[in-house]
Amino acid sequence: MVLLQPNYNAGNKNIIVRTKSPTGTKKAGYIVGIGIGIIIVTAFVFSQILFPVILGRTPKVEVPSVVGMTLVQAKRVLQEEKLHVIVKDSFFSDVAAAEVVLEQNPVAGEKIRQDGTVYLVISKGSSTVTLPSLIGKPFQEAFIILRNLDLYSSVVDSTYSDIYPVNTVIRSIPAAGEKALKKSTVKLILSRGPEPVADTADTLNYEIPIYYY
Repeated sequence: MVLLQPNYNAGNKNIIVRTKSPTGTKKAGYIVGIGIGIIIVTAFVFSQILFPVILGRTPKVEVPSVVGMTLVQAKRVLQEEKLHVIVKDSFFSDVAAAEVVLEQNPVAGEKIRQDGTVYLVISKGSSTVTLPSLIGKPFQEAFIILRNLDLYSSVVDSTYSDIYPVNTVIRSIPAAGEKALKKSTVKLILSRGPEPVADTADTLNYEIPIYYY
């Protein structure tokens, strides 16, 4: 900024007086402020994240045993120790119920840093189911029972029965009490009801044909 001011001591001549621009001062202040902010953020990140990692000061915890627990229980126990949980695999088991922990890695007693991850293998339950009795049940009811057991059904035959109504199960393969693999198909034989009897009146009115030779 340039100002012209009269100088009465120098014969009333105008002289040029140069002063600093306030805009330049503000820009310099902004730059200094940004620099200080960057320094503060860098110091915080270093002190809270990088410094503990470099010096190995991240707290360590002892991994608790979760084998035999349900997945829900295992997650709660591990999260209380500030550990993460990942289910990496699952297998059928005739011993453990579904969603029960079979294996863990790291194993119980091993020390790892907080925020570490524990990998679990859980059970999918038994690969087989024991077939219930379906005899005398309507087909739709038998169908629902089998689907709830993760089994499929297929009607392979039907036969007359004086005991069971039409479309009720009179036999299943495998039979009740036997084991079947999950997602396998159970064969059903249904009743066609009582066998029809020929009309007596039609029999009496039947005329024997006469053949002429």
